Amino acid sequence: MSLTNFSAIDMARLPAPKLIEPLSFDEIKTAIVADFSQRYDGGGLDYASDPAIKLIEAFAYREMLLRQRINEAAEAVLLAKASSAELDYLGARFGVSRAMLSSGDTSATSPASPQYESDERYRERIRLALEGFSTAGPAGAYVFHALKASSKVRDVYVSAPEFERSAVADATAASAFVLNCTSNAGLVDPMPGDVAVTILSDEGTGQASLALLDTVQRYLNQDEIRPLTDRVRVKSATIKPFTINACLYLYPGMDGDAIKQRALDTTSDWLLEHRKLGHDISLSALYAVLHREGVQRVELLEPQWDITVGQDEAAYCSAIEVDIGGEHV
Repeated sequence: MSLTNFSAIDMARLPAPKLIEPLSFDEIKTAIVADFSQRYDGGGLDYASDPAIKLIEAFAYREMLLRQRINEAAEAVLLAKASSAELDYLGARFGVSRAMLSSGDTSATSPASPQYESDERYRERIRLALEGFSTAGPAGAYVFHALKASSKVRDVYVSAPEFERSAVADATAASAFVLNCTSNAGLVDPMPGDVAVTILSDEGTGQASLALLDTVQRYLNQDEIRPLTDRVRVKSATIKPFTINACLYLYPGMDGDAIKQRALDTTSDWLLEHRKLGHDISLSALYAVLHREGVQRVELLEPQWDITVGQDEAAYCSAIEVDIGGEHV
């Protein structure tokens, strides 16, 4: 179980809650006009330039701003919508504070402010907080604590080796039994009770350094975190590097430089979003990312096939090259 597939609920895809209402200036204005007409028999509303109409429009605009403020206040208490300081307050309810990436240096000639983890990473840790209260060793608890161990941990996958009992001679069966390992969970010499914790680093290619692995290992082996019968074994994710090389053919009159830069930016953003354990890089997705406004055809030279990864693996793009092949007339 990993951070990316821990829950079937994707908070970003949840429908808008009913307490957050859609806003329409025209609907608010129409309702005020109807109320005014009922009270005063339509007097003073003959023309759009009438003072009463202008006053109603001012009231409608102010009411729309007030409703928007109510919407924003409602979003601030929803984990899926909250951000910045409001998200910090939600985290405080579960005893989860935002991790500091660097302390900064306010005394320097060019002062540097402290840097903290992003809202999205913090939101996921808050979502896993209840799992962290368990002392039974569920996968979700190990994910939560591994993320808490270091802000350099980008993603976590937790699994365990599997064994089956082998048949033995009757004389031996009375005093011993033999287990065969049917799935090693990526471990060398796996044993019953092993817990494999795979770490994807937020630095470099995603390969976790020995220092990071040691930090997570020591944190997870604390008595108040690790169940007595578990043996935690922390390892780095396996990284599958690849490059992207694409040629874009444009419609006539398009700005090639602008489209190229937009393609580089959108591709980089998409890759960052999918820099997670178990996330395949499919050709269909790359075509969709590159085929934007102004592009008539995409010729994808690399990769030539889907980059498929296992749950303890991650893809890493080492270079993006986008060329403009010309215009179709």
